[in-house]
Amino acid sequence: MKSDFLVVCLNPTIQKTIILNGLNENEVNRSSEYRTDASGKGVNVTRVLSQLGGKAVHLTQAGKRNDYFIKLAKTDNLTIITVQNSSPVRSCMTLINKKNATVTEIVEESRKVDEKTNSLILEKFRKQLQNTEYVIISGSKADGFSDFIFPEMVKLTKVAQKKVILDYRGEDLLRSITHRPDYIKINFPEFVSTFFSDISIGEHEENNELKQRVMDKMKVLLKRYGIKTILTRGSMPVIFINNEAEIKEEDIVPVETVNTIGCGDAVTAGIAFKLNQGKSLHEAVIFGIECGSKNAALLRPGVIR
Repeated sequence: MKSDFLVVCLNPTIQKTIILNGLNENEVNRSSEYRTDASGKGVNVTRVLSQLGGKAVHLTQAGKRNDYFIKLAKTDNLTIITVQNSSPVRSCMTLINKKNATVTEIVEESRKVDEKTNSLILEKFRKQLQNTEYVIISGSKADGFSDFIFPEMVKLTKVAQKKVILDYRGEDLLRSITHRPDYIKINFPEFVSTFFSDISIGEHEENNELKQRVMDKMKVLLKRYGIKTILTRGSMPVIFINNEAEIKEEDIVPVETVNTIGCGDAVTAGIAFKLNQGKSLHEAVIFGIECGSKNAALLRPGVIR
């Protein structure tokens, strides 16, 4: 099937969002406001792209709860390609505490997928790749997938002369960069943990020295591999690098926050949507920030309306 975007995520989620007037430990907490959605970074990106009017196809794996996951996705009219296996789709929960204005995410780790799932995903990826313009690979992969499935997807995309945006971190990202992806869009702490092994988790509090190291690395990635990096930083300005190796910053659009889950995915979708229209990276980043802000003001994860 023809599409503007092929969005890949190998760790889908059934997301439960619960609003609480307050959260009291060791007590029963009741809620009459809650919802369940198909989610995961890939679903969120696909949903926002679809709401923007883009034609997006989502490729993922889905297990024992395959039918329920797909049913939830179809309520948003999403086009989903799945490989079924014996591993159940994980569930995650968002607790929104109105009293303290906090959003707490409880993440269920995924179960190991079947050995054959790896080759089946790559088979479907190769087939759909020929019918798309932009590839977006988002999030972690479930246990059981090869360490080289993401790098292989990047390689296949570049051989096919298609554009690719990566939104994942760690060893998966390090193995992928030699295949010269067009864009890396992750958050500041993820970039630090990926490229600076001398800085341990918990030491990502931003300071001028760390920020300079990050910007220098962004320039190296552009010079060595042609990769343009976009880094989100919560409520702080987004940092990105253009073709002239200039580091720029763009302020976040302030909103009254309801649910922050999916904000980064909305930013990714907005950026990809505008890049596919031929807009500059700066224009795309501005639009992506607008999408992220719209998501933050809404209850559902990964939406702009």
